[in-house]
Amino acid sequence: MNTDLKTYIERYTELELDLRKLIGRLSGTLCGECTRCCCDIIHCKEAIKSPFLKLIHRQTDRFDDREGFLSATGCTLEQGRPSVCYEYFCDDHFYHQPDDLHAEILKILGALLLHATRNAQGNTALEDIKTEEELDQLDFLQLGKQLEESVLAIGIIRAFCRDGTLPEPALKTLRQIQIEE
Repeated sequence: MNTDLKTYIERYTELELDLRKLIGRLSGTLCGECTRCCCDIIHCKEAIKSPFLKLIHRQTDRFDDREGFLSATGCTLEQGRPSVCYEYFCDDHFYHQPDDLHAEILKILGALLLHATRNAQGNTALEDIKTEEELDQLDFLQLGKQLEESVLAIGIIRAFCRDGTLPEPALKTLRQIQIEE
């Protein structure tokens, strides 16, 4: 693994762990009371197929053919989850937001990992690159820029969650994060 990829993975992992904590804080009560399972083994399979995600989670041996990484209490992957695992919020999450700005911030929050990995090779996201050799050959200059935009955005969102204010320049920065429809 080349040093650019290694450095990117370390920074990406920090972002993912921060994202997990923040989403857990924001949705813990709602998700904790829910009896539905919003996850599917197809997402676990993405974590196994992706060389990038495997380099992050390093838990291929814990994958179960029937259950994936899912347990009775949820996903067992601490890191290296596909970006869709963070993008998805059920309608209840948006229903319980106090206003449209909070709902928009939630969508941006969910898009941070995909934003950090998009267009790694043409229109292909980093987690969709098929081989580790291809990962080693990528130019991490643009990916690093996108990753830092996501890191900056999570800091802004964390501050917004803490104090409830969002200055116009911060909102402008957040709106640079591309959201998949």
